Amino acid sequence: MSSVSPPLQPVRDKWSGLLLTVLFLVFAVVLFAGIYLALPYNQHFWALIAIGILSLLFSLGSYMAESLSRQATAQRSLAWGFFGMGFAVLLLTIGLGPAYGITTVTGTLFSLALIIVALIVAVALIAWRGRAVRATENQEVPRSAWRAENAPSAFSYATAKAPSVPSTAPPASPPSPPGGGTPPPPRSP
Repeated sequence: MSSVSPPLQPVRDKWSGLLLTVLFLVFAVVLFAGIYLALPYNQHFWALIAIGILSLLFSLGSYMAESLSRQATAQRSLAWGFFGMGFAVLLLTIGLGPAYGITTVTGTLFSLALIIVALIVAVALIAWRGRAVRATENQEVPRSAWRAENAPSAFSYATAKAPSVPSTAPPASPPSPPGGGTPPPPRSP
């Protein structure tokens, strides 16, 4: 006797994604604090620039990690958080550079223009990706309805569509004239 084994069910663990998110955030905080404290006081400007760039790289990494998860809420939150933090730190640090005597006004304006162009490109890519996701969701509506329908058997489909299958109904005969008997002969002119 052979027994049929039940199909394997996916493991549902709600805590692993949250735990990984928290551990990654702790790692990021320790790394950012280490970068900030490792450089001397007069180099904190460059530490903040490095933190901003690392935040943008972490945002990109979190966005890429969304493809590895069935439910990517944690990765999406990290991506948006690092995205906002990276651009905010970069814009504020570069904007305040001349006040601390680190950069010139011309260098600051050029750097701010580069950061703003990068922000515009990132926002345009985000809008393009959002539109593509909505289009895919709209395509899934008829697909899910089609998947929910019962599939016809191959036999019934083949017999219903075959032109060589004779009809099961008897051939239609012409109606008989009223009153029975044979019809009258046609009149001649």
